[in-house]
Amino acid sequence: MRFFKYVRASSLIKIFNSKVGLFILILFITGFRYSQPYLEFVREKNYPISWCIAPFYFASFGFLAIFYFGIVYINSDVPFMQHSNMYQLIRMGRRRWALGQISGIFVRSFLIIVLTALACILPFAGKIEWSNDWGKVIYTLASQGPISEFARNNSLDFTFNYEILGSYTPLQLMFITLFLCTLICTFLGTWMFLISLFAERVFAVSTALMFVLLLFFVHNVHAKMHQILAYFVPAYWAEFALSETPISGFYRMPPITYMFAFLIIAIGVMSVIICVRVKSIEFNWENEDI
Repeated sequence: MRFFKYVRASSLIKIFNSKVGLFILILFITGFRYSQPYLEFVREKNYPISWCIAPFYFASFGFLAIFYFGIVYINSDVPFMQHSNMYQLIRMGRRRWALGQISGIFVRSFLIIVLTALACILPFAGKIEWSNDWGKVIYTLASQGPISEFARNNSLDFTFNYEILGSYTPLQLMFITLFLCTLICTFLGTWMFLISLFAERVFAVSTALMFVLLLFFVHNVHAKMHQILAYFVPAYWAEFALSETPISGFYRMPPITYMFAFLIIAIGVMSVIICVRVKSIEFNWENEDI
């Protein structure tokens, strides 16, 4: 019970700080800007749009790049040696302290993903269809594709992919995307925590940014190489809404079981290494706000 209280305290410290607040503000501004063409379409046709639109935002390279740079930014408080964490370590011991920090990364990641989904649908407030069906708006836009008159007349930052509509219901797609993105963000945060215990914080941030920059290479290689690289770039998996849309005859994503298994095992292995490492390092507490 004491450990869970500590996880809650650790999570609150990670959530209620200026870095997270700034990132959330950017998310809501970005969500509002990206939604404008579709919002005008909804108003013009006077039809509500499905609540499950966040997965399609994540399938936008521009949106995803902004999102991941924000994730790296809010996790730049590694290795969590601010004075606010000192009392927790004294009470819990080093191993439980480390597990509590990793749990806090997971909680913060989940909250950020939920708020991102909220930022995507908030601009459509009052015109949202709360059902487990894709609805007329998304079916129409997805079936018309990027060559439609609507697409030609508007600068679209993301599109609705028709192939995914027949494979998943809105509830299924949203659940998979939220859980998958939470694990991806936890993976990045845990990776930064691990690296910061062996090297300087700047190196942890730099390696995390490399994961993000690999998105560019995945998007700009031949379809066959694209398919191979996709197995090794977890940051790309957030574009799950594209998983049923082939490129030059090749599917873009690894199997869903592979993605979840990879992330869960990788987070588990890194957590074990972190717990071993914290037993032998010297803690240099910092007078720094999170």
